Amino acid sequence: SCIPSWFWGPVVTLEDCLAAFFAADELKGDNMYSCERCKKLRNGVKYCKVLKLPEILCVHLKRFRHEVMYSFKVNSHVSFPLEGLGLRPFLSKESPSQITSYDLLSVICHHGTAGSGHYIAYCQNVINGQWYEFDDQYVTEVHETVVQNAEAYVLFYRKSSEEAVRERQKVVALANAKEPSLLQFYISREWLNKFNTFTEPGPITNHTFLCVHGGIPPNRYHYIDDLVVILPQNVWEYLYNRFGGGPAVNHLYICSICQVEIEAIAKRRKMEVDTFIKLNKAFQAEESPSVIYCISMQWFREWEGFVKGKDNEPPGPIDNSKIAVIKSGHVQLKQGADYGQISEETWNYLFTIYSGGPEIAMRQNIVQTDLDSPQGERKIEAETRAM
Repeated sequence: SCIPSWFWGPVVTLEDCLAAFFAADELKGDNMYSCERCKKLRNGVKYCKVLKLPEILCVHLKRFRHEVMYSFKVNSHVSFPLEGLGLRPFLSKESPSQITSYDLLSVICHHGTAGSGHYIAYCQNVINGQWYEFDDQYVTEVHETVVQNAEAYVLFYRKSSEEAVRERQKVVALANAKEPSLLQFYISREWLNKFNTFTEPGPITNHTFLCVHGGIPPNRYHYIDDLVVILPQNVWEYLYNRFGGGPAVNHLYICSICQVEIEAIAKRRKMEVDTFIKLNKAFQAEESPSVIYCISMQWFREWEGFVKGKDNEPPGPIDNSKIAVIKSGHVQLKQGADYGQISEETWNYLFTIYSGGPEIAMRQNIVQTDLDSPQGERKIEAETRAM
């Protein structure tokens, strides 16, 4: 009608905005593109297509415009559908996405100017289909027409599919049938949540609670009930035949291979940290060590995180590259470097396990000056060298 056009100006739809966003862009004049083949500037056309559609689509409308000297808010009304937003026209031919229709889930609105304002949100309860306004601590039930007339800033859409709804109803019916079965199966709770909320949950992925050997990692076994759901045989077979994936699991057991690996890692950690403490204690007791080795604190912190159990994976080779500098063909300690001082024995121990480098050592040369002087003054020089 003419009333909305008079009140808001020309009607702009969300579909118009999407069409403008995905419209082909001519590259010519000052905007020509550089051809990789002929290495020359050429006229062209740039296309933008969607390769894979998300389960939750977030659309951010550019309500604020910033110029060199000022900013202002764009108050144009953009109409948007509550149901059936179709994205098929913007989909790439190579896209694997089958479902392209979306229903509105939530809207964020901004009231005010570019300099200040207030945010509210409208969200739908997916259980009863009712819309609610969220304004700070106040929550109010509203009619869907209020949502449709809102000045949208950010919109959230969710994929919609009648087939997905029927799939869930079918699974519920099979579970309620309580068909006697000799086997029960375990399925990932994470994947089952996807099945209950996503239109395209993808293949069953039970590796979220299994190790690479097919058992339960020892560190997950004590909370395995939080990771799995027990299904009767008929429900499992229906889901497996429909979505594939797996693997099938009807017995939960602690993986003995992982247990051995964990014990070996624990033993290694204890050995390395005990040996380091022993060697470092002897190093601290030396009053005047003849040579001091330098080690990057960045690498040392990674090693410390591993031996203390904070990190699961051991660090890579010793990396002293950030604390080293080459002068006159020799590797020396960089001024202001973040490094630690360790003994030669400690360096050799860590190097035997992790290798790496470069080796940086500070050797003290004691030069006797003026032997006949009553003061017997000695000059101590510290130098670095590549070992």
